[in-house]
Amino acid sequence: MDDFTKAELENQIIDLKIQLQRQTKTTNALLARVKKNLKYQLNSNETFEHNSYLLNQIKRTKSQLFHETKNSERFSYIAKHDSLTGLYNRVEFNRVLKRIVKSAKNQKRKHALMFLDLDQFKVINDTAGHLAGDEMIKQISTLLLKTVEPGETLARLGGDEFGFLIENCTNAQAQLKAEKLLSLIDKFHFPWDDKLFTVTASIGIVIINRETISYIEAQKNVDIACYTAKNAGRNRIHLYQGQDDKLLKQNAEMQWVPKLTKALENDLFCLYAQPIKPTSNKANHIHYEILVRLNDNNEIILPGVFLPPAERYNLITKIDTWIISHTFQWLSKHIHSFHSRTHFSINLSGQSLGDDTILNLIISLLEDNLVDGSRVHFEVTETMAISNLQSANDFINKIKKFGCKFSLDDFGSGLSSLSYLKNLDVDILKVDGVFIRDILDDPIDEEMVSSINNIGHVMGMKTVAEYVENEETANKLIKMGFNYLQGNYIGIPRPIDEYLNDNPNKN
Repeated sequence: MDDFTKAELENQIIDLKIQLQRQTKTTNALLARVKKNLKYQLNSNETFEHNSYLLNQIKRTKSQLFHETKNSERFSYIAKHDSLTGLYNRVEFNRVLKRIVKSAKNQKRKHALMFLDLDQFKVINDTAGHLAGDEMIKQISTLLLKTVEPGETLARLGGDEFGFLIENCTNAQAQLKAEKLLSLIDKFHFPWDDKLFTVTASIGIVIINRETISYIEAQKNVDIACYTAKNAGRNRIHLYQGQDDKLLKQNAEMQWVPKLTKALENDLFCLYAQPIKPTSNKANHIHYEILVRLNDNNEIILPGVFLPPAERYNLITKIDTWIISHTFQWLSKHIHSFHSRTHFSINLSGQSLGDDTILNLIISLLEDNLVDGSRVHFEVTETMAISNLQSANDFINKIKKFGCKFSLDDFGSGLSSLSYLKNLDVDILKVDGVFIRDILDDPIDEEMVSSINNIGHVMGMKTVAEYVENEETANKLIKMGFNYLQGNYIGIPRPIDEYLNDNPNKN
């Protein structure tokens, strides 16, 4: 429910209360007149008729009052409750939270605030549809509601996130409650269309006491604690502590939000590229992977620093939009400076795979025919593709109609079933560099890399070995039969304009 609708409901409730007050005054006045007429019966027939009229009017007024009271109660309920689950909504939850923060200060009481976030809930929506997702949310809400005891408040805060307040409790009591909730959800099974889904949750806890500055601070801290539980491996509980190193890291990441917003507004990102070299002696061209850097007061910041917080705080699709738009602009001006078979790979985040705005942007750019679609490839990581399998396939199929190709990056890191690979329409398999680094010394890594390369070829895919750092590793990978090599030995990332000097209109 948006703020406008809430405001409307609140105004309607106020209007109904005013009407109820007026109707009550009218009823009391009518009753007073009936009593007065009975006291002064000058003409019995006339008085009887008049009193009958007044009593009927009172009856109608009471009926109207009854219906208006019911409407007032209905509007009040809607304003306080979530429409899907019937639990309290965020507005009512915040009202209770404000009250207990105040009581903690004034009465020196101790309370607990918990955020519960379902893990990988998006997978349910992507594989079974939003109807299944809604039904699961309702069933989990019922499960959680059964645990609520006096002095506790449960609310659905939106999506797959729930809030839980426990008044007058200790740290240990809050921990026990969280463990109970975690266990209930872990044992929960959701059947849908001959499939059985399981789900886990991550819970953040913050203790509210006289030191709590405000309800906003409490929400911020419990949100950080919940993210920490997720990052620790999910299906976990984390209690907020002011000096917790993990939480300090989360706070540090939150500081990136204004920086990244400023960078987007002021065009402070810049394009880099790293070469991808074919291993075939017949190929005389090089491909390139587009990379991004942040120019912070002439200091170049690597993506490993700012992309994780961008993903966490929902800025990654805006950065993807910047990269895609600027790459196409650059290619439209300089593509003819490169070999006719050279392609450029653009990375896509998991969030972008399910974003229609990103999809429509790419389609629009390809339809403008500024760049031949066959010269543009897109890369998605194995973990992101499998977490968003349906969205990934839909996205890939729509873009490939323009001649673009897709690479599955970091393959092997997710340790996923190869059956997923069969269901993804990708053209190139990029082996995770974690396995490439030690193939000279670790026979297990060597065998894994060789196996992945062979599987890729059997499935009709080209293969890329990343993190190639020396000549000996490169030679071993060539013997294995890899189609492409990428890494600092092949070429370090450089500003994209520098490659124009290396490729003076080669065809």
